[in-house]
Amino acid sequence: MTEFRWSSSRKQGHCDPAGFAAYRTRADYEIVDGIELLLPLDARWQLLEERKALAVAREAALEVEREKARQAVTTAMIGRPTLGDEREFIKIFERGVARRDRARRLPVRHASEILRVAAKVSTTKNKDDYKREVEFVEKLKRLGALRGVVNPAFHPARWEHALRTLHDTHPHFSSVTDFVAAHVALSTRSAGPMTIPPILMWGPPGIGKSHYANDLAVALGTPLRRHSMENAQTTALLLGTERHWSTTTPGVVFEEVVLGASANPIFLIDEIDKAPRNATYDPLAPLHSLLEPSTAAVARDASLDITFDASLAIYIAASNDPNRIPESLRSRMTSFEIRPPRGHAALQIARMVVAATIERLAIPAFEAPEPRVAHRLAHLNPRAIGKATQLAVAHALYNGRCYLTVSDLPDDPLDDGEPRKALLN
Repeated sequence: MTEFRWSSSRKQGHCDPAGFAAYRTRADYEIVDGIELLLPLDARWQLLEERKALAVAREAALEVEREKARQAVTTAMIGRPTLGDEREFIKIFERGVARRDRARRLPVRHASEILRVAAKVSTTKNKDDYKREVEFVEKLKRLGALRGVVNPAFHPARWEHALRTLHDTHPHFSSVTDFVAAHVALSTRSAGPMTIPPILMWGPPGIGKSHYANDLAVALGTPLRRHSMENAQTTALLLGTERHWSTTTPGVVFEEVVLGASANPIFLIDEIDKAPRNATYDPLAPLHSLLEPSTAAVARDASLDITFDASLAIYIAASNDPNRIPESLRSRMTSFEIRPPRGHAALQIARMVVAATIERLAIPAFEAPEPRVAHRLAHLNPRAIGKATQLAVAHALYNGRCYLTVSDLPDDPLDDGEPRKALLN
């Protein structure tokens, strides 16, 4: 047996002695300066076969480890086959559920449901679907069962200030604010969590329904998820798409309640009266169960075929024409007609919207306008006031000023006749 270094001359066609052949001892064939052994052909062939067998065995062992890792979530970590292991998982997953403060924490799903879903996932045949669903179940396992229940009554001073702000900035929504405040007060005398029944706000467009819902969410301290029904085509957005679709995704309710941090987020169902409806796909259909606490407690998301508790979620629907909303849904909501503000309330809203619009534009050193500038827009709805203010600010900047005057306001057909400058006159 002869040992030698691999060289460029040999690589270019050096002839081995009769009955012998080179055997490279290194596994890395891309390294040029490897070590080779000149072996008899039989010995070389035997070593090559052994190397091949070792490589096959090594790959088989790695595949076993990979399979164990894939099954870690659905069998070893979640869907363990023995009753004792299942009990241990339930104990870990639902830790703290029995000792929780019912007013502050809610178990939004149960370990037995995770076990059932994990067992179903383990039978998934498509590799991509299997990988996606295993990762999803693992995420559910990590998040645990409990979610916080937001209640502003836990911070009375902050809540009182938030109520005053809502009444000051949205005086034409006072009936809604009082309704919510009454249920918050009710929660202070109850051992259970805060519940706010579904709300329907209807009135002319541009009156500030969406803006009020956002400010209400801030006051309550809970997240808000807006969904416009105007272009909704299926029932899937609220409660997910079915598992057999390759693009299956969970619905927004599952995302906020189960994957989020709060058991009682706000869902703003905007333009509910404009939802397209037909016999096959009715995007409003899931609301029939979601608006009822008893059925919302066992809401089912189609993406993983998993049930969860969405009974504390807060639903606010906004519409222009309540008569276009199915009576079966209207009967589940407390309805409030929102009328355009008048008098002092209109002036107050105009000042607030003008100031908020200028703040949102974030123009350095731009001065706050005089009240009389905002008052000239008080006859408009909040949406129109915001647009007019932005146009007026653009006009002032074009003319080299960082403050507004009445002459900056755009012409309006409801004006009292005083001439106004158009933008870029």
